[in-house]
Amino acid sequence: MKILIAHGSSDATHAKQVRMLAESVSNLIGEEVRAAFLSDERLPAGSVVLPLFLGAGKHLSEDVPALVAASGATLLPSLNEYAEQLVTMACNQLTRESTRIHALFAIYRYSGFEPLVAAIHSANSRCSLVATASLHSEPSLTSVLNRWQSDGVGPITVQPMLLFGGHTLGRLQAMIEDASATDVLLAPVLSECDGFAALIAGCLQAQS
Repeated sequence: MKILIAHGSSDATHAKQVRMLAESVSNLIGEEVRAAFLSDERLPAGSVVLPLFLGAGKHLSEDVPALVAASGATLLPSLNEYAEQLVTMACNQLTRESTRIHALFAIYRYSGFEPLVAAIHSANSRCSLVATASLHSEPSLTSVLNRWQSDGVGPITVQPMLLFGGHTLGRLQAMIEDASATDVLLAPVLSECDGFAALIAGCLQAQS
């Protein structure tokens, strides 16, 4: 059995999205795939676990490994090791109609998300303008939007480098509203991008 483990609990805002992803991935690989959460006391024994985390931190270094070990399960590399593939997928979605866009990639924070930031900057030729901004560190999303507005940059497409919707996406939306920029388009979170379920399926199958 394959497990997709996310932060939070089964009652979290994003829980339904995680379950829908597990169902889609299960259909793609022809195996049972279940959703799990950090609040779970145990995972199915003998299961193979893919952590749905984009950054390094306590959850990934301590909480997930402890839960997996206590459950007698096998831990796979987290999604932060697939940063290039995730950024490529997001860029493909953003540039579907044109590469002449000003893309601002919103990350959770810079510390612990270095592979993701590096992958974004490596893709800077995919759009007319590419930059990163943070939700919990500097430069913040609001400050970069304000600077681009003062420089006459627009329209601006903000790509949330978030796996699912929820409270963090709400914070991102509030930061956009607080900015002076008026011509801002919010792109979908990563799990809503075409090819995301296939990417997750590939992560599971690569370690089979």
